[in-house]
Amino acid sequence: MEDLLAADYPALDALAANPPSGLAARVGELYPEANDEQRRRLGYLLDLLQADGVLLDLLAQLRTAELLTSAVRRGLTVPAAVLDQLVKELGYELPVIDALGLSGDRRRAKALGALLKDDDLCGRAALALARLGAREWTVPIARRLSAFAGTKHAFLTVALEEMGDPAAVPVLLDWLVNGPELPAGDVHRALVRLTGRSPLISGDIRRAWAGLDLGAAPVPEVRGVVDSPCAVRFSVDEGRARVRVEYDPSLPGSMWPRWDQTLYVGERARYGVGSGCETCETMLSLLGFGPAEALAGAAQVREVLAAPSELTTETVRALEPLLGELETGHYRMLLADLPLERVRTAEESWWLRRVETRGEWDEESFWPGIEHFQVPQVLPGEMPTYGSVVPAQPLATLDSSVVGRYAEAIARGERPAALLLAWAEDRYVSAQWHERFLLGVVLDGHHRLAAYAAAGVPARVVLLVPEERGGREWQSRLEPGLPLTTPTPAQTPSYRQTTSPAPQSPPAPPPAS
Repeated sequence: MEDLLAADYPALDALAANPPSGLAARVGELYPEANDEQRRRLGYLLDLLQADGVLLDLLAQLRTAELLTSAVRRGLTVPAAVLDQLVKELGYELPVIDALGLSGDRRRAKALGALLKDDDLCGRAALALARLGAREWTVPIARRLSAFAGTKHAFLTVALEEMGDPAAVPVLLDWLVNGPELPAGDVHRALVRLTGRSPLISGDIRRAWAGLDLGAAPVPEVRGVVDSPCAVRFSVDEGRARVRVEYDPSLPGSMWPRWDQTLYVGERARYGVGSGCETCETMLSLLGFGPAEALAGAAQVREVLAAPSELTTETVRALEPLLGELETGHYRMLLADLPLERVRTAEESWWLRRVETRGEWDEESFWPGIEHFQVPQVLPGEMPTYGSVVPAQPLATLDSSVVGRYAEAIARGERPAALLLAWAEDRYVSAQWHERFLLGVVLDGHHRLAAYAAAGVPARVVLLVPEERGGREWQSRLEPGLPLTTPTPAQTPSYRQTTSPAPQSPPAPPPAS
């Protein structure tokens, strides 16, 4: 520990992984006399150790913007007396504003509200007011929207979302009608959060909200169904969004109002999806499973998925109860046979193995943290393409007898399908490496996929792909001649022939799929 001031970042990582007794206290002793570079490294170590008490003690002693920024990133409440001193010494710098919002002291709201007039500070001040729950400032925040575009505009709309005050709704609707001709996506997101409504957007956000009766209860509707040779396209209006990808609440101290996203299946957060940053790694990280939750129309879904060989308008209509569980948007439904293998360790997974294609690369990569399925080979094309399918329930708890019955059916030539929410992510990692992930999350059919993987037979899947998240990329991989193949009608009976159960069909698995 005596070499702490000379330690580099890898050495600090190793220390934090197995910290000796008294390490955090020793960092607190060394920090005041360290130079600027040494303080940066010691502060990094305090973050790794989550030594919040030491951090707050140092902040009370030294009152620097760097220590305050670390406390804000940790989401800590700075003692009132220390915060008062920071306001006097630092003024209303951004970390001070963030700390005021984390104080829990509504008496700070008046000072923060005054900062809404400052064009440079109003976005962070609005978020701080939202964290305090100071709803008396809802309308003043909403009225500032017309003055800004870009990130500042996004900060204000995110603040309104997190405030959760319906008083913002009339102002937002007026902005859509009378405000500047600016992109309206952030206002749309705020209105969805504040009203519980989610109209389908087909080109014009303003028109969609102008024609909406906010007094009526939302009713999910699947419409605009169009058959094509490789896919069926449809739209969901006023979707219940029990299956959705949603932005996380803004992080204190972040320069971006929206960053990380979370995938929900049912009422539970299942996976962290990472950011939409085009130069960041694609990532999925398990957040938890909890009890299995059946989505709407589970029994009907399994009848449709018993042995599909084609997709038609009738397929969409038969799946309509479940499709209403999706979030509002435009979708493609694709049918494919995916070669899949079961992955039990990080070392087997493309999520770690993708670094093999990059040459020199020593930073941490990410994997979902759970056993899953993947396409065994890197798919050829203009960039490395990986296929990964993650479960919505732990594969280790699957009923082996149900998997066995499906394996017997597959051996007889039957092709029961699994249902996946799927999307594609194209990234230019660190502006050096192009890569694409074709991702799927199992909505129904865990036992079927396990049986296919064990048998070494390509798994029949029905993919629900949001257009805005790579519908075309998925479809392009399913065109004839590419490694991911669409089934031909000769491989199985047609969909219409399977609407009545056949005597040889395997028993239906339990509701958890």
